[in-house]
Amino acid sequence: MTTQILSKKIKVDEFTSTLGTIVALGCITMLFVTFFVSYSILRIQFGMWSRPGTGLIPITIAIGNTIVLLASSYTYHKSAIYSKTHIDLAKKWLGVTLGLGIVFLLAQLILWDVLVNAGFTPKSNIIGSVFYLLTGMHGLHIVAGVGALALVYLKLNKSYSDGERSNLFKQVGMLWHFLDVLWVCLFVAIFII
Repeated sequence: MTTQILSKKIKVDEFTSTLGTIVALGCITMLFVTFFVSYSILRIQFGMWSRPGTGLIPITIAIGNTIVLLASSYTYHKSAIYSKTHIDLAKKWLGVTLGLGIVFLLAQLILWDVLVNAGFTPKSNIIGSVFYLLTGMHGLHIVAGVGALALVYLKLNKSYSDGERSNLFKQVGMLWHFLDVLWVCLFVAIFII
């Protein structure tokens, strides 16, 4: 009887946390949709629009950042799989994911430094303002994602049921993979198109 009650509680917790995550991701989506629409309108009105990634160093860093985040999605997926059977391997892969998230943030700061030293700042023109707004807002969400990854890493040491651990990985995974897809959209919009 007690296991049935616990099982129902875990299912209710999973439903409510999944719903909460979906609502949060929906809010983030609306924020970035607003940014993308504003970006598109400004880009159309501005006429001649230069890409911030012109030059070998900025585009190389941006491509590297894209590869880093895509790799982090893979390592997170591996960690989630191992979390069901091998906690030590899950921690290893989650540690790699955490490291890749930090590498992304550091590389983003390096990119900003390169661009600022080249004279491309938020005050340069509307292009600079939009670029730093979009990449800065994404960076803030990556900081939150890294914090969530660190929380999962710390909680792997605790004794959770398989259902609780699986739910935790699912929620953070939804956020992390979402941020990766969002970066790919930003990369294409800013550096490619």
